[in-house]
Amino acid sequence: MGSLHGMFSLGAMGGAALAAGMLGAGVLAEWQLLGVGVAVAVAIWIGARWMLPTPPPTDKPKVHFTWPRGALLIMGLLTFAGMSAEGVMFDWCVLYLQQEVRMPHEQAAIGYAACACAGAMAVMRFAADRLRALYSEQRLLQVSGVVTAVSMAGVLLTGHPVVAIVGCGLVGAGLAMIVPILYGAASRVPGTTPAAAIAAVSSIGYAGFMVGPPLIGFIAQHASLTAAMGVVVVAATVLALSARFVPEKAA
Repeated sequence: MGSLHGMFSLGAMGGAALAAGMLGAGVLAEWQLLGVGVAVAVAIWIGARWMLPTPPPTDKPKVHFTWPRGALLIMGLLTFAGMSAEGVMFDWCVLYLQQEVRMPHEQAAIGYAACACAGAMAVMRFAADRLRALYSEQRLLQVSGVVTAVSMAGVLLTGHPVVAIVGCGLVGAGLAMIVPILYGAASRVPGTTPAAAIAAVSSIGYAGFMVGPPLIGFIAQHASLTAAMGVVVVAATVLALSARFVPEKAA
């Protein structure tokens, strides 16, 4: 699970680095979007040939989705908090570095590619499977929440470019393992299948990607972007304090 999410982060890092290069070269945004869209379509068309075949149907009924309640609902709400923070960093990090820290837009994009929710997050996600095998997932979630909250608070309180880049990198590292941990925990909730549990939790979690970024825009419009980015601190604090509700994996 962690390695798959690591590849997701590599894609984000590559995309940000590519955008920074095209911005530096003066390529118009519409040509950037057109070129990336065509490249993604070709990649999907080629990659689809190696997808696993659909298994033949069986007479045994399968549960594909279950309404989240109890422990599963808690996992979903924690995933919502984590993915809200991640969505905020994805959508607002570059603008924050450019507008509040006063970094040039191409440097802000490079900063995101190197650290925030991309480079540092990819490294931690590739290490996540090993760390989950060695340590308590509750403790890992607590540490992740604390690192994210403290790092983001440092970024917002100082506004210094170097602190911002390092802090955003630590935020990316802190958020990296939250989804793999919570998806794994959801698969262990009794009374449903792992696939149905993960589908339920991810449905709630991905709502965070939709809710978090617009919430930042609303707060920024009525206060400031710096104040709005404090949502990441709040979400990370909730995760750290709620880690004890995550069911531990079997020994």
